[in-house]
Amino acid sequence: MAEYMEFGKPCMTNLPYDLGVKIFEQILSTPRPDYDKLHEEARRLEKEMIRIRDLEDAQRNSEN
Repeated sequence: MAEYMEFGKPCMTNLPYDLGVKIFEQILSTPRPDYDKLHEEARRLEKEMIRIRDLEDAQRNSEN
């Protein structure tokens, strides 16, 4: 079970104006994630992890 992590909000009150503007411009110009592509990558990695686990289990069983 994954641990729940909590992050506080960053305080941007005392940032220099130019730096704050650059941060917001970067946030607003970041493209939206392609969730279909991310989901496919996750499924591919899960299958790879299962394959590796099965190979390790087979090696462990053959040693015994």
